[in-house]
Amino acid sequence: MKPVNISDDTELQRILWATFAYWKERDTPPTERLVCYSWILRKYKQRFKTEFHHSRLSQLEKLGFLEKSETSRAGHRRYYKIVNPERVTPLLTTWKL
Repeated sequence: MKPVNISDDTELQRILWATFAYWKERDTPPTERLVCYSWILRKYKQRFKTEFHHSRLSQLEKLGFLEKSETSRAGHRRYYKIVNPERVTPLLTTWKL
């Protein structure tokens, strides 16, 4: 399987945007903010009018943007933290997101 390069993957860039946009809206302290697929998907659909597969979040994890956190609902929902929010903003600006 070919390694993912986010610079060449528009969908993954958009998923990172939706993840970060949802994350920024939370009132909790940044170190305690969690995101999950269903929450991000709503944001993504709202802006891009389409969906993405949940496995794409694990690709963001492999690239170092996300880190797995706790799981709940018998392991059916996976939560993530954004590893380095300061790294995300300039990338989204570069991609005009």
